[in-house]
Amino acid sequence: MTQTQINRQWLLAQRPVGAVHPSDFRYHEGAVPVAQPGDVLVRCLYFGYDASQRIWLTEEGGYLPPIYPGDPMRSIGLGKVIESRHPDFAPGDLVEGLLSWQDYAIVRADGVVPLRKLPSGDYPLSWNLGVFGVGGLTAYFGLADGLNIKVGDTVVVSAASGSIGSLAAGVAKALGAKRVIGIAGGTKKCQWIVDHAGYDVAIDYQGENLDERLRAVCPEGVDAYFDNVGGDMLDTLLMHMAPHGRVLICGALSTGYTEMVTEGPRNFMRVLTHNLTIQGILLSFYRDRMAQGASQMAQWVAEGRLHVEECLVEGFEKAPELLPTIFGGKSPGKLVLKVSELSS
Repeated sequence: MTQTQINRQWLLAQRPVGAVHPSDFRYHEGAVPVAQPGDVLVRCLYFGYDASQRIWLTEEGGYLPPIYPGDPMRSIGLGKVIESRHPDFAPGDLVEGLLSWQDYAIVRADGVVPLRKLPSGDYPLSWNLGVFGVGGLTAYFGLADGLNIKVGDTVVVSAASGSIGSLAAGVAKALGAKRVIGIAGGTKKCQWIVDHAGYDVAIDYQGENLDERLRAVCPEGVDAYFDNVGGDMLDTLLMHMAPHGRVLICGALSTGYTEMVTEGPRNFMRVLTHNLTIQGILLSFYRDRMAQGASQMAQWVAEGRLHVEECLVEGFEKAPELLPTIFGGKSPGKLVLKVSELSS
């Protein structure tokens, strides 16, 4: 490789107003960046898609510094090390970390999202973005640590067909949950989560009354709620929590992630009257335990306890058009874009 090679990039053209659109990005061809001391130069192979990418485009940036117009769009991704000026990484290593929508990206090993050297395994490389990556590890730590799932628990998961939700039922049952109820949008997704993702019951929030359905399927209340949606759905779930119930705040899809400020739940007094516990989860707090989490997920996959669903698309040119589908229209499972061959 020479430093004069073209580096295809998708740059932020303007901050999105409301929902993100492909036109918020522009294509650019630049030079391959030069690694400085401590840097790792990575050839990007796969980009993962997550709802949190939208909040990185706000002026606040969420839990990361904001992306500015003219910057490459960020993504958790997979790549191959081309050049390393860090002692822990060498050319040829396969890694997962905070990459960006370009062919070649400079990554800091000590960044907010740690650069992780990938172990070899008899499974698709892209699974390191899903079941062994952000979605799977968030499901694992959220259920095992955050919600502390116990034998016999009744668990409810919102956005149950997504990258986290599609794995959450299997993880909850592996931890001992008695029943797992999934909330999804539309009859097809609801049928899918029962047939493939391990849910005992599906509730279609688009076509059914959530309050009535929860009363019918959880007559003794919900022990643990994995919340990916927030808003009115969280308010409704609070009214169905059992005494000493636990709520994990993982996302707020109902807001579209267009800003950091969100309206709190109206039914907050339920926390007092039912002695509920509410906490959040951010995977970076588990950076020292990711290998342990991935190992446990791998064991459950091998045992047939988890169904792995991946929506794999190919083509660097498709990067911007896929991002809006996270908020509606994508197929179940983890959305991944393949942008280069491993051998390139």
